[in-house]
Amino acid sequence: MSVPVSATETGAATSAPQRVSPIFIAIYVLALFGIWMSINLPASVTLALRIDELDPEGKATSYSMAAGIGTLTALLANPLFGRLSDRTRSRFGRRRPWIVVGLSGTIAGAAVIGFSNSMPLLLLGWIMMQAFVNAAIAASLAIVADRIPEKQQGFVGALSGMAASAAILVGVFFVQWFPSNVLAQFGLPVAVAVVFCGLLLVLLRDDKPARGDISPFGFREFLGSFYVNPRKSPDFSAFLVAMFLVTCAWGVVSTYTVYLLQDRIAVPEEELPSVITLAYVIPGILAVIFAPIAGWLNDRTGRRKLVLAATAVLMAAGTIQIAFAEGIVPFLIGVCIVSGIAGGMLYGGYIGLAVATMNDPNTAARDLGVTNIAFTLPFSVMPFIAPLLLRVGGGAPNYPLLLSVGAALTLLGIVPLFFIRSTR
Repeated sequence: MSVPVSATETGAATSAPQRVSPIFIAIYVLALFGIWMSINLPASVTLALRIDELDPEGKATSYSMAAGIGTLTALLANPLFGRLSDRTRSRFGRRRPWIVVGLSGTIAGAAVIGFSNSMPLLLLGWIMMQAFVNAAIAASLAIVADRIPEKQQGFVGALSGMAASAAILVGVFFVQWFPSNVLAQFGLPVAVAVVFCGLLLVLLRDDKPARGDISPFGFREFLGSFYVNPRKSPDFSAFLVAMFLVTCAWGVVSTYTVYLLQDRIAVPEEELPSVITLAYVIPGILAVIFAPIAGWLNDRTGRRKLVLAATAVLMAAGTIQIAFAEGIVPFLIGVCIVSGIAGGMLYGGYIGLAVATMNDPNTAARDLGVTNIAFTLPFSVMPFIAPLLLRVGGGAPNYPLLLSVGAALTLLGIVPLFFIRSTR
């Protein structure tokens, strides 16, 4: 997934980044908060509600298809826009143009979904949102490698994890405030991203274009950007496998929260918005608390593998709790463990472990993008295999089996950690 890139090609500075100010960190984290909310809120809540309006009978299958196609789109778009950003020679720099392009396309995709009256049109809008928001994500994540020194990367990574969690926490209130206004549910999160990213663009006014000789960008090189050579980067390869597996249970829980509440817990329709809010607000608060704790533990103890292993155990336990929950309270306890405690620990700790296992500083921006792929890939794979598992046994959807498989894969993610030698 990662191909070495020279400093001449990427335009990276040869000197280490200088320490950044608290104001820069705050605005950067707020920009990520806006970007994540613009895509994570639809992925977790509002897309499911919109599909329920358009296809109430086949909503589970339709949502699985939309979630899978959307996430696969993101997986392709992220490295593509990342490479394009690395090579951009614009006088406006190489990161700022793609943040602008990404947000513009995200706005267009949200509008298509809001005005859609059929599943094909909704899918088109969702593909647009996933593709273009990843242009903004790729360019924004590269700022960590461009601007943030190593001693601040753990702290900024933890705050970035808090931003992703807080994005859902704040975003669900848009659903509560505008329960029947689809345009507001999809549009307001994007508007927040535009405001905060606008402030970031001002701080990045000295953003430099790519310099030096840049080799032609062909199809072969694009495919090479997806590949990490296990022989050259054994630790980073093992980390990517661990990240993918550990996130599988979360991918199931996050994707099917709304339908689990409707179909398995049988929450009455009039109570559903309030319960959905609780299912995201309480875990969101917990994630905001546990993300910096995980980041601090990583920096303080250096036991990065142990933190991720503990995260996997907690995430699997919470998923099993959800699988056999028969009421709202047991369900919420499980969600709090998965998306709150374990999710916060994962958000706060994975960047530190990623950086510790990378073996080439010149590929840091691309490797962070590949790390994001490993993080999000289960949100694509699990929805694709979910219909097969849900049909086992006939009758009602077999959610306990789906959740149990997700928990088992998450526990399996501990195994690759034993093959990482460069950090504890």
